[in-house]
Amino acid sequence: MTPKITKRKEIPLVKALANPERAQATPLDVFKLARKFWLEGRRISIGDLAKGVGVSRVTLYRWVESKDRLVEEVLWSFAKPTFENAIKESPGSGIDHVVEVHRRFMNSLGTFEPMRRFIHDNPKTAIRIQTNDPRSAHGRIIEITIAHLNDQVAKGKLKLPAPVREVAEMMTFTGGALLYSAIIGGRPPGPAVEQSCMIMRLFLQGKLTKK
Repeated sequence: MTPKITKRKEIPLVKALANPERAQATPLDVFKLARKFWLEGRRISIGDLAKGVGVSRVTLYRWVESKDRLVEEVLWSFAKPTFENAIKESPGSGIDHVVEVHRRFMNSLGTFEPMRRFIHDNPKTAIRIQTNDPRSAHGRIIEITIAHLNDQVAKGKLKLPAPVREVAEMMTFTGGALLYSAIIGGRPPGPAVEQSCMIMRLFLQGKLTKK
């Protein structure tokens, strides 16, 4: 009687080593490819991404939830270090410092060609994802602005004219709306940035609050 041969199950590592060009993809691979597409000005397509990393569309949607959520993560991957660098590079303290941080932040984003191209070519998407959802790029810019404002308040360098979240939301949405409007309209970002900084300064000075 011929003994029954049981097929041995290969572990993922063995499969990956045997076929390195077909190694199992991960959500991070999808993010990296989407970021590459975005930098190159290519449309971020779920189908193209799924094909690019070798997984099904169902799997990819399970990983990223939606195309907008994936785009949010790509945008945040640039916005977060840009904001942090603006804090480090801006001199002074108090209102002058806060306004300068946002001036540098908005100028950096407004002159970053991939960002300009994305907003100009996808205005509806750009506006749709401009929400205060804590998971969105704008929502997280609000949170990092809150942390920055609280830091200045704690150091005794700033007194806010309204609750910190209201101030952060006003600054983020005012700056974003003016910057987006300039880019979508094909105008240079400089004047829009300066206009938003003027509004921020007046608000922080308490000159735009209700009497």
